[in-house]
Amino acid sequence: MYNLFKIGDYMKIVVRDYESNDLNAVNEILNDAFKARKENFDDSCFHEFVSVNDNEVSGYLLLTKVFNPIRKRIYFLVDYVCVAEKYRGSGASDALIKYACDYASKEGASYLQLTCAPFRVSAHSLYERCGFKKIDTDLYRKELL
Repeated sequence: MYNLFKIGDYMKIVVRDYESNDLNAVNEILNDAFKARKENFDDSCFHEFVSVNDNEVSGYLLLTKVFNPIRKRIYFLVDYVCVAEKYRGSGASDALIKYACDYASKEGASYLQLTCAPFRVSAHSLYERCGFKKIDTDLYRKELL
């Protein structure tokens, strides 16, 4: 468990593993941020974390473990970094990312990777503040469904 005390208002933020009883709170946050919902699942490739402010689930982050068999290393994809509107600016997203970085490091990952829409400027600042570097690439996707 990772604790962060925000200087100024002394709000305590706790980051912990997602629990199945967090589902409703996480779905509210996901819906607000991404117009998405999730179901509970149990798969060792996925690792879910929540931030808790004032005993209330305030944020969510999903990690997906990937093994690159050519380079013989693992890395994690970061998805759905989101914080409830009333807790934005509290440091919850920074705490979630710090926790994810620590977790991935302990798992022996070479790096974390994420994509972010160009219009999510505040998210870009967050990722850069947390040590992510923008790499020169174009993302391509082919929809199959």
